[in-house]
Amino acid sequence: MNNTIVFITEKDAEYGFSLAGFRQYDCTDTELDQLLDELAGKDEFRLYVIDERLVNETSENKIREMEVNRGLVFVILPPPAKMVAKREDYAARLLRKAIGYHVKLNI
Repeated sequence: MNNTIVFITEKDAEYGFSLAGFRQYDCTDTELDQLLDELAGKDEFRLYVIDERLVNETSENKIREMEVNRGLVFVILPPPAKMVAKREDYAARLLRKAIGYHVKLNI
């Protein structure tokens, strides 16, 4: 029996863990139950790391059942924080440089 880790994420993170060499599947919250059934049918995976955005009440019950009945281990991964790139406007940068203060202009 191979104790391979598998990551299940939303489609917006489809390459993150696979680039690090892990097995990764992407799906929607409505597809999660079916994917878990497919993957649990293989003895290849023992540890499942699931994106929290995919877990709903139905899948949470299924996960608990699979932990008890099949001895699988599940970890719910918090969703990635959306990082908003802050790009300083050229004019604001010039004003800050000239007067030494950051100026925010709302037009």
